[in-house]
Amino acid sequence: MKFLFWNIKKNSIGRVLSDIVEEHNVEVVILAECPDEIQVLSDLNANTDNLFHLSDSSETRVVIYTRFPGEYMQFEHSEPYLTVRRVSLPERREILLVAVHAPSKLHLKAGDQWAMASRLSARVREIESRVGHSRTVLVGDLNMNPFEEGMISANGWHAVMTRGIARKGKRSINKESYPFFYNPMWGRFGDDTEGPPGTYYEKSGSFIKYFWHLFDQVLIRPDLLKSFDSASLRVLEKCGSTSLVRRSGIPNARLSDHLPLLFALEI
Repeated sequence: MKFLFWNIKKNSIGRVLSDIVEEHNVEVVILAECPDEIQVLSDLNANTDNLFHLSDSSETRVVIYTRFPGEYMQFEHSEPYLTVRRVSLPERREILLVAVHAPSKLHLKAGDQWAMASRLSARVREIESRVGHSRTVLVGDLNMNPFEEGMISANGWHAVMTRGIARKGKRSINKESYPFFYNPMWGRFGDDTEGPPGTYYEKSGSFIKYFWHLFDQVLIRPDLLKSFDSASLRVLEKCGSTSLVRRSGIPNARLSDHLPLLFALEI
């Protein structure tokens, strides 16, 4: 199953989006800052017989479209920054799909982002406990880099850089257990990786500046590691003859200031 996540910056990019989806045979599309959910649905279905369906996106800042009927994408939970679906396809293991659009650094300091990550990750753990499994994939614009405290702290997303660590399942601190996420985005930083050096570019006059960021991420629970195809994880910079970046290599803001994220799960 192929997934696409993209923060589209409230731009109307229906043709480009539908071209990407058809080129890569995407089955689940997750969008942040989507300006018109119904228009995007129309654009996605304009040139395909394998129609998309709009999942209920009330209360949240992300929108989910799937090629399979709603009965296989069951609503589980939704709040402003996070929404959860139980994906239950016939003769396949159920998984939890968590889609996130966390608050921007423009509005929260690092400590506040950590606190928000702690609250949202606790919510995910509650839902996993309620449904009885942790075959969980989380994707979205987390507005933090993989190395930031809200991403790596045990009471944050607890997202680690290697499969080996993630396979340990969890660790205990002060007699409380915290499950790991595996974060493959650690391996997508810099210009020695396949594709762009990040998903978001920022330039300003401050002394300390990373320029490229990986705010858009996919996190995998240990119970889904065998289903995750690392080779499928791509930050896209073009679709056919359409470039998503400028000549300088940074995102083309006329489409979005973020680049889309593509990945696959064998479920």
